Order: sequence, then C-alpha cells, then structure tokens
Amino acid sequence: MSPELKTAIPVCILAAALIAVITPCAAGIHIQASHDTVLAKGDPLTITGDGYHNGSATLWRIGYSFLDSKVVNASPTGTIFWTLDPETTQTFNSGPFMIIVQDPGQDRNYSISANVSAGKFRMISADGIPLFETEAQANNISAALDLANLLKNQINRSGTDDSCVIQTVYVEEPALHLSTVELGSALVVPAGERVLVNGTMNMAPENLITARMYDTDVIEETGLRIPVRPATVVATERGAWENTWEYTLDTAGLEPGEYLVEVGWNRSQVSGQNAFLLQVIQPENRVERVLNGLLWRIPRGIFGFSMM
Repeated sequence: MSPELKTAIPVCILAAALIAVITPCAAGIHIQASHDTVLAKGDPLTITGDGYHNGSATLWRIGYSFLDSKVVNASPTGTIFWTLDPETTQTFNSGPFMIIVQDPGQDRNYSISANVSAGKFRMISADGIPLFETEAQANNISAALDLANLLKNQINRSGTDDSCVIQTVYVEEPALHLSTVELGSALVVPAGERVLVNGTMNMAPENLITARMYDTDVIEETGLRIPVRPATVVATERGAWENTWEYTLDTAGLEPGEYLVEVGWNRSQVSGQNAFLLQVIQPENRVERVLNGLLWRIPRGIFGFSMM
C-alpha cells in the first residue's frame, strides 16, 4: 500500500465521522389522534417529532375555517411535542386538515413565517416580503388544501435550507355503532341471562364509555330518564381498522318488560352516543321444558294415543 493511500484512509474515515455528527437525522412526526389519522371532535390531538436539531420547529395547522401556526422549541435531543386539548378540537369542522412541521435548517432562520392581525392571516418571507394573505377563518376545504400545498412549496423552494413534513388528519363527528343489535330491532333476552353487546367507535379508547339503562314505562309516565341501575363502564380497545367497545349486559334482577339502553361517552349528550331497546321476557319454565323433552321421546301409542 502506498504512503499516500495510507494517509488518505484515515482522512476519509474522519470526514465520514464528521459528516455523521453534523448532519441531522431526517425529521419526522407522529400523530396521536382518536384512531390512526382520524380525530373525533372532542378528543385530544398530540403531535410529537424527532430529528429536529436546529432549536425549534414551526407547526402549521390548515383546515376548514382553521388556520394558525406556532413555534415549538425542540429538546436537546431534537424532539418536539405539541397537544391540542379537547376544548379546542371540539370546535373543529369536519373534514381534512393538514399539519405541516417546518424545520428552519442549520441556519436556524425560517424562510417563511406567519402574522395574524385584524382577522387576516399573512405569510411573510424571511426578508419581510408578503407572500400570501387570506381570511383567518374563511377557508373551505378546497382552499385549505391549496393553501397547504402553497406553503409546502414555499418552504421547500430552492435557495433555503428549510424543510418540512406534512400529515393529513381527518376530523369526524364522534360516532358509536352497534354490532350486536340490528337497526330498528329490540334485543330480546330472558330474565336472568347475560348477553354480550359490542360495536365500533371513532373516539379514542382512552375515553370513559358507559352503558345506562332506563325503564320505558317510567319514561312514558314521567318524561324522566331514571336509571334502573348504576351506569356500567364499557371495555374499549384500539383496533386495527376501528376502535371497539363491548360489555356484558346482565338482566339479573330486572323485571320482564321493555328498557332503553344508551351507550356513549361523557363528553357530549348528543354526539358519540347510541341506544337500543331491550326486551326482557319471562324465562322458560325449566320443569315444563324437561317434561316436553321427555314427552317427545316417548314412543307413539304407549298411552293409547298418538303424540302427533
């Protein structure tokens, strides 16, 4: 090996090591919504990111009648964290909204920033040149998508070291669906028996979901919904495609009759709720059931008459 080559190898190794140290990892974000990228209104939304080694990041939220930005400081390890509380997400309109996380690059200067005043939302370049202006609360879905695309292109344009990642979140009305009970039908259960009731929902499984039971006769007579027993906490789970819920409905102690069963979360009395009718019937008399079974097994004509 030549002396020149021996010298070049350590230099190359050192250069590679320096590049590995000063070159930041590719930044990314993770969305914690109700399920995957679906957000039920009233659920919190959490955004976390890593690989942000330039001091801070700007988080842009662009959606139907919703437009703002916020600079979030990064930790020494390059992570960012931002959460939207239930009171905020409850005001969102249904439909997609975009989250854009802007990294200022190694110069730590943002190539584009936002200014909101007098109901106007302005995007301004680093040298103070206005790039875009719109009504802060006047976006429709189409305009929001166009604005997000414009912002992404402005951040990634040549001449700056800024970069960004974009994620779409779909806002929905909270909804809870029944799988056990057919639509428009009552669930018929003999008194004293148990039955599994389950379904799906778009709300986060961390929510408190309860089942409440009322006597329909009492509702008709008084107009009031007086629980016949304490509310039952429903088991929930994050599913692969949808979040699920289930609980065991126990009719022990219930008189035969009709009951209204409501299942839902405690954040709203309107959305995220569902209900079905429960018909509790007299259980079959066990003695009669045994005798009937025995009679059908007795050979015909043994008592001088046919069983048919």
